[in-house]
Parts: sequence; structure tokens; C-alpha cells
Amino acid sequence: MATDADNTGPPDFIGVGTQRSGTTWWFASLLTHPQIRGPRNGVKEQHFFDRFCRRALRPRDIRRYHRSFPRESGQIGGEWTPRYMFDFWTPRVIARVAPEAKLLVMFRDPIERFRSGVPHRLSRAADAGMPATVADAVERGRYASQLRRLLACHAREKVLILQYERCRDDPAAEYRRTLSFLGVDPDHVADEIERPRGRSQAASRQPLWDHLAAGLRATYEPEVAALAELVPEIDVSLWPNFAYLAGDGPTG
Repeated sequence: MATDADNTGPPDFIGVGTQRSGTTWWFASLLTHPQIRGPRNGVKEQHFFDRFCRRALRPRDIRRYHRSFPRESGQIGGEWTPRYMFDFWTPRVIARVAPEAKLLVMFRDPIERFRSGVPHRLSRAADAGMPATVADAVERGRYASQLRRLLACHAREKVLILQYERCRDDPAAEYRRTLSFLGVDPDHVADEIERPRGRSQAASRQPLWDHLAAGLRATYEPEVAALAELVPEIDVSLWPNFAYLAGDGPTG
């Protein structure tokens, strides 16, 4: 619980992407570390920067955001709002509000992310139109475009790129890598890190009919190829819908 003795200030880290990619699981695992604290209100996703598409950032906004991150000496604080990287204005605002913050990004096979993202949005906004929902879900998977925008405002060494599938397959090693990046004790072992957590949409996912799957693959293939060039550590072979990009050609 926060006390008056806690220090506040700009967050030490901000998770900026991506929706439906295991970020709830990973952030919860980070918070088991005694040197890491979340926001004062206990909410993973602050959505603080969403509003600055409607109005300009003001000094009192910056002070308010900084007060959201209490921590004791030796601790770091942060949040994880997956849409921050998606919104074109947010990287520049973050650079102003928290210029020293380290940024975390979790990517997932964009077609699997799409299949999870559509029912996720419909479950939260029952009146959302299907075309708008699908368009939003498609745009969220344009990872290379979003990452270029992020790196235009933030140094590459300040950004840790994680891959959901790698974290799922080897959570201990990827967790240690995350802790090392954040500058805290990397030997901490998180409770239940072997089991991804979050609100699963598996029961709501529908099979993709042929022309939709082909359209998504054609849309995302240039983005996946560009992402692999930007981030060589991304293992495209772990993405079932794009594993052919790591080999000799399409599988079907």
C-alpha cells in the first residue's frame, strides 16, 4: 500500500504494446518482484495518454501522471497499456512525460492476435459494428509500422521487444531477460509464470474462412517481413501463420 513516504515521479518503465498478446500475464509476473510496483490505483492499464488526441498535454497532466507511481527506495514503478504503441500521438507524448522510461513491447502472431482481438472488443462493446471492429483489429497488427513510429521518438536501447510465443515456450529465460532489462534482480522467480494469465478469448474464436485468412496473410506479410528486419531476434518460425517466411516459401 502506498504511503506518504513513498517517492513519486515519472514511471521507470511503460508497456506500450500489444493488445491480446499476453501482456496481462507478463505484467502480473513482473509485479511479483519485490523491486517492481504498479500504479497507485492498482490498475495495469492507465490509458493516460489516450486523451491527448483531443487536447494538448498540460504541465498539470504531467504532474498528475507522475503522482500515479509511488515507490520506495530501490524500487521501480510502471504500467502497461497495450494501445499506447497503436495510437500515433502517444510515443511523442511519452517522450515528453517520461523521457527516461524503458519501454516494453510484446508481439504475437498477428493473425492469432486478430482472432483474439475481435471477440475481445465485442465482449466489451456489444454495440460495436463488425466492420469497425474488424478494421480496428487489423490495424493493431501492423507491428512494423507502429514500431518505426515508436523508434522515431525513443532510442532502440530503451525498448525491449518480447515475443509472446517465446515467453510461453521459455518463460523463465524471457522473464530473466525482462528483469535484466529493467535493472532489477534477475534471479527472482515469479509465481505461476509457467501459466499464462488473462481473460482468454479461446472459446469465442471462430475459424477463419479461406478468403479472410488469405486476406489477412496478404495484409500482414509485408509487416511481418519488415518487423523481422527491424528486430532480428523475432523468431517468425514461432508464428504459425507466417512460419513460411522463415523458410523457402508459403506452405499453402
